[in-house]
Amino acid sequence: MKQRLPAIDALRGLILVLMALDHASLLLARVHPFEMWNQPLPTYGSPSWFFTRWLTHLCAPGFFLLMGAGMALLADARSEAGWDRARVRRFFLLRGAVLVLISYAFEVAPMTLMARGGQEAMPLAPVVLGVLVTLGLSMMLAGALAGLATWWWFVLGALCVLAPSVMLPQMSAEAAGGSLALLLIAPGQSTLVTSGYPFLPWFGICALGVGFGRLLRLDAARTLRAVLPAGLALVLLFAVVRAGGGFGNLRLADGTGWMAWLTVVKYPPSLAFTSLMLGLDLVLLWVLKGVVERSGMVRRFLLAYGQAPLFFYIAHFYLFGTLSMLAFRHTAAPQWLLYPLWLAGVALLYYPCLKFRGFKQRQPPGSLWRML
Repeated sequence: MKQRLPAIDALRGLILVLMALDHASLLLARVHPFEMWNQPLPTYGSPSWFFTRWLTHLCAPGFFLLMGAGMALLADARSEAGWDRARVRRFFLLRGAVLVLISYAFEVAPMTLMARGGQEAMPLAPVVLGVLVTLGLSMMLAGALAGLATWWWFVLGALCVLAPSVMLPQMSAEAAGGSLALLLIAPGQSTLVTSGYPFLPWFGICALGVGFGRLLRLDAARTLRAVLPAGLALVLLFAVVRAGGGFGNLRLADGTGWMAWLTVVKYPPSLAFTSLMLGLDLVLLWVLKGVVERSGMVRRFLLAYGQAPLFFYIAHFYLFGTLSMLAFRHTAAPQWLLYPLWLAGVALLYYPCLKFRGFKQRQPPGSLWRML
């Protein structure tokens, strides 16, 4: 694979924009439900608030899937450039460690403070598994396992994705609250661990992404044609799991109606959640492949964000966090104002993302800047 696939970067850009809506809702409107496996599922007062949250569920699975795919494509490009397997592994180990360090330095404590509107920060355990930390750890392990055959990545990914649905219903509350369980499969907090993104299921999605990237490397055109039927098959799997009401849900629907039926457990990602969101991500990838081939404006817009993802991730948090403390410290933004503020924030970051992307692409392949 000698060049990047614009559809992959466009999907990453789209889910970054959606992620910004979720965090704007948290920081400005103070609305951010948590779909926990051991708590009643949230309810919504209106379809607009439901979709404000539900659409952003595409983001975290998309990040892990695309990171895995990007690792496979990047490893191939670096091998063509003369890197041996050991150097590729070291690159991913260092890049994963950089993600973890950036999370602790720029996200964990500052974002906790911002989320509370400038009040005293919530207590954190020494080990914090936020999305960047788990992305970094997943990259490190996937880099160490780079020699696995393609089919093993799909087997490993499926086993890890299934782990919460298999293990959590069999565990006592005490065992699920232990530090090892918090690290691996169960969100929560102990004296040692604060876990929002336990490692196993999210690494599983990354592993599926590595397998997907291997297929892209072998035949990109054929693989991109197959993402539509694959995505629809995963959506069908969600419908079967949800209708069954047992295995793979972690919690039954609280109430009746379509919003209750579509509200599934994200923390940890249940089989219902993962199959639905990965399926929709793949369908979106198929749609975006056609869009970016026909619309230069959409391509430029989404690729500006999708090719500078970490910069956008950190910058949008500080942008909305600063706005929260300046304008909404003692009150919440009304829903009618949330959406224009979100779009304005995304628009403000367009040119900074372009500049950072250009700077990063001018650096040599082994530069630390290329890891950001």
